[in-house]
Amino acid sequence: MRIFVDTSYFIAVLLPRDQWHVGASRYAISDMTAYTSSLVVNETVSLMQSRGYLSSALEFLQKSRESGDIQVVHADAILQAEGWDLFHRWGGAGANAVDCVSFAIMKSFSIRKALTFDRHFRTAGFEILP
Repeated sequence: MRIFVDTSYFIAVLLPRDQWHVGASRYAISDMTAYTSSLVVNETVSLMQSRGYLSSALEFLQKSRESGDIQVVHADAILQAEGWDLFHRWGGAGANAVDCVSFAIMKSFSIRKALTFDRHFRTAGFEILP
């Protein structure tokens, strides 16, 4: 099964005090064909740093670069433009620009499911787990 992994899932797994930690811990990326984006990685490390978890952010960043468990997609000009176009559609519903590039990547790779706690993925027509 192909799945897109969003920031909210990474934060929930990495931070035991996160409200979604228990739910996120039930899913192992290694059991799936997992994709994320460089923008999601950036958003994750930035959130972790801002919450005082710089060491964990650096460790996550290193694992993201080395891991074979997840494919990190770098948004090219076409995917970025598609994401910006989707932002015009979904921004009013609360989806941010990173979410919209994620939607573009998911469409490009024919991914219908996302590991996320972000309801905007469902609003945009994707199935969310957990």
